[in-house]
Amino acid sequence: MTPIPILTLDSVSYRYRSQWLYRPTTALHPLTLDIYEGESFGFLGHNGAGKTTTIKAILGLIGATTGSITIAGMAHTNPRCRERVGYLPEQPYFYDYLTVTEVMELYATLAGVSRLERKAAINEALEKVGIDHKAKAKMRSLSKGLTQRVALAQAIVHKPTLLILDEPFSGLDPIGRKEFRNILLELRQTGTTIFMSSHILQDVEFLCDRASILVKGRLKGVYELKELEEMSHDGAYELAILNNDENRRWAEGQKLAFQHETRLLLFRFPDWSSGSRTLHQAITDHVQVESFTRVRPSLEEIFVSLVKEENVHER
Repeated sequence: MTPIPILTLDSVSYRYRSQWLYRPTTALHPLTLDIYEGESFGFLGHNGAGKTTTIKAILGLIGATTGSITIAGMAHTNPRCRERVGYLPEQPYFYDYLTVTEVMELYATLAGVSRLERKAAINEALEKVGIDHKAKAKMRSLSKGLTQRVALAQAIVHKPTLLILDEPFSGLDPIGRKEFRNILLELRQTGTTIFMSSHILQDVEFLCDRASILVKGRLKGVYELKELEEMSHDGAYELAILNNDENRRWAEGQKLAFQHETRLLLFRFPDWSSGSRTLHQAITDHVQVESFTRVRPSLEEIFVSLVKEENVHER
């Protein structure tokens, strides 16, 4: 079955002129991307790469210089398609004199939730993000983490088809991050499409089916995260042996640089042949081998590699 795009960007670019020097600057080079129904997609890039610019263009907050954007087959400027989108900004701001419930009433009304359904929708959203006990609290009394939960609640109160998240884990402690991940996994399982920008690459790897990397306004690649191990540029292999005095002396005799990982000593080899030779020697010498595996490059390694490559090309 052919996947159905829920969000399509076709050659979308954005240029602006500096306020002081009035020089044209390209914040986003032509970007073409399809996000499919029901998937969770990570939109990655360094600070200033063009992530928020892209999100603003999708939401119609700025007008793209070139290209077109469609959501669920409709132009992104169509009010009907906007009813299907939820948005959590990087730095959410709410009127601090309102209560949590009053904020939710405002956003549920703007999102088109009917008066008859509004109370139940608000209660469900607040309960889902774990902040229903703060319904009567003033926004000014909430911590950064609790404010972030309100921001997510307003984004999902109308049960959007497409949920756009700009740095959703900002300001959350480790427990809050874990709870947010669980909420997003649940939303994904109910069919919500998630388009997420984040600097926390481990969370993207955990949550997303695919991820793209944007470097200085240019799309550098789209990756199936389940297939990262096939993307290793150097075909590296890793040998793990038990961390004890005898094995450390053996590694030093082999002139191998090792990394400690609590109970293991880890050794990285650039290819199969060099790794297998050391593995064979370890077995011959009765070293306690834990594993010998091909290294799965992390999303962070790919990201850092692409950013460094772009910086080198600019010199």
